Amino acid sequence: MAPKQPRKYTGTTDGAATGKRAGMTQFVKEIAALSDGALWDNGTWVVRNMRGKESLSVHATGRAVDLSYRKMETKGKPNGRQHAEKVIDFLTTNWRYLHIESILDYFPQPHGRGWRCDREAWQNYTSKTISGAPGGDWIHVEISPKFADNAEEYKTRFANLRAGTKPPDA
Repeated sequence: MAPKQPRKYTGTTDGAATGKRAGMTQFVKEIAALSDGALWDNGTWVVRNMRGKESLSVHATGRAVDLSYRKMETKGKPNGRQHAEKVIDFLTTNWRYLHIESILDYFPQPHGRGWRCDREAWQNYTSKTISGAPGGDWIHVEISPKFADNAEEYKTRFANLRAGTKPPDA
């Protein structure tokens, strides 16, 4: 069997969405449940440029979420970073099955790090690359366009992962 090829990174090539997308909304619900409420929605769809840049943010496509692990009065949990690290490992382990395209982790020194589907690896940033790093208390996750509008697909896939019934080739 031939090795799987890296997926192409979509970025903003699909353009701005007209509103929140059902698949992303369900993805966020599933991550909140997976983390037992330690990670929470700190922002999904908003049409804007990337912070400090002239190009469109993937948030504008409706396929990006910032998941905070900050403990607040009504949300989050103590030791949120530990919960976030478990979710990050889960996402990078299951990225193909969940159609994850990018993860930005704002916390690590000196300038955060990023994981992308087209390299299937982390890159530790050595210069200011993402606004909010280092020390940011959230992760940024992007999904592919394939399931951005399909809440049922994410319900099924997360249920399969919880049950241990993910297809072996996924």
